[in-house]
Amino acid sequence: MKKILLLLMLTVTALGCSGDDDNNNGVRNSYTGSVVGTWTTVGLSIDGNLVNLDCDAPAPVEDNYTFVFYEDGFFDLYHNCDPEGVIYASGTYTTTGNVLRINLDGMEGRAHMIDYLDEDQLQFEFSIGSEGLFYGYVFTVQQQF
Repeated sequence: MKKILLLLMLTVTALGCSGDDDNNNGVRNSYTGSVVGTWTTVGLSIDGNLVNLDCDAPAPVEDNYTFVFYEDGFFDLYHNCDPEGVIYASGTYTTTGNVLRINLDGMEGRAHMIDYLDEDQLQFEFSIGSEGLFYGYVFTVQQQF
């Protein structure tokens, strides 16, 4: 009887915890709000290595982007170092819970969206799956108004 009671308690505990993970994919501080708007990269790491985003560097990082997400499911990428504001690339996106899925010319990337706990900042952690567009990148982005 004690074994049955212990098994029942473990099952209830496991079920209670799994419900929280279903809403945020197990990610702490997950962000499930809208991404519609303009988000400028203010921090970047690739496979855990910090990247210098200084536009005055001899060869500025090509992944120093501004993301502009539109309500119709399309987005544009601009390079932060381009003073003329020319679109670098365009694609489509969807969000489900805290997962951002982007598609550029048939290449897909999936990221967990995380509330950076700083005013108007998010992180897009492209680490879902084992490959894909921007896989291994963590963009810290700040919303522009």
